[in-house]
Amino acid sequence: MPMFLAVLLSSRFYVPMSGTVEVPEANNSKISTHEVLLQVKALQEIRKSLRKTTFNMKTPLTAAKDVEGLKKECQDDDKKETWFRKRDTRKHYFTNFMSELLGTALLMFLGCMGCAPQADNPPASHYLPSLSFGLVVLLIIQIFGHISGAHLNPAVTLSTVIFKMLSPAMGAVYIMAQFLGATFGFALLKVLMPQEWVVPGFCATKPHAKSTAMQSLAIETIITCVLILVCCGVWDKRNAHKQDSTPARFGFIIAAIAMVAGPITGASMNTARSFAPAVLEGDYSNQWIYWLGPTVGAIIGCGLYSVLFAYEEEKVEAIETELEEVSHMVTEKP
Repeated sequence: MPMFLAVLLSSRFYVPMSGTVEVPEANNSKISTHEVLLQVKALQEIRKSLRKTTFNMKTPLTAAKDVEGLKKECQDDDKKETWFRKRDTRKHYFTNFMSELLGTALLMFLGCMGCAPQADNPPASHYLPSLSFGLVVLLIIQIFGHISGAHLNPAVTLSTVIFKMLSPAMGAVYIMAQFLGATFGFALLKVLMPQEWVVPGFCATKPHAKSTAMQSLAIETIITCVLILVCCGVWDKRNAHKQDSTPARFGFIIAAIAMVAGPITGASMNTARSFAPAVLEGDYSNQWIYWLGPTVGAIIGCGLYSVLFAYEEEKVEAIETELEEVSHMVTEKP
């Protein structure tokens, strides 16, 4: 951050390059250099917190305009970064894309591998596939969580975009990777599994025969909402010191939800997870449930957490207060 060439504390004195505070001849009083340095530091901190590169305080006539214009520049920067963020380089896009692609591919490859009923005789209950998927999620988050966050799920990515944790452009990259990864992982599993085990409907999510479409839609919406509330709790800054067990928590949460809702809807909560078996099997019956339910559930979950549990940070208000004080300081006349 470039240093200020001059800091104007009022319309009657200035700070020359030497660092000594001089006053017009009509007034021979001095301002301590220490006090000037404190003012310089305060202005630099305000400018740094607002991500500016220049403060442009040159004359008493333009000083107040520069302070007021800082807010408008910040708003303009926010608009410019609505769809893309300057810090998101091509490397970031590629790294996150590959992380989500491989993570979702493993989710389908390993998770669905545990859903083969022919592997056990007599066939295992639905609790075993639920636990398998949960432990696979634990494994994947441990591998990729620190890289891309290991979303593995368009509903989770949508939530991060809603909370502005990801830009929409990066969110689109995540979702594309998730759909491609899920399709690739399930296709690879079908090639490597014994063919007699890959029966029609293998690892597909479908409503139970005795459950109506609207019942299934409501359940998918609710369980996805619960999943997103869990994500919001993990992302909450008040929970920042409890991150060591995040992979295990997510794994067992997925397993618990799948155990209770799996027999009714398949407990997808993940459009990409339902899409891969459907597209490779060519069976799109009731697929709209697994597109609409998780999407609506994610939006409801974000809304509920924001309204009921989120707390307002006072950072923006504090910065605006400091700007008002600085504006008053540079325009105040003795």
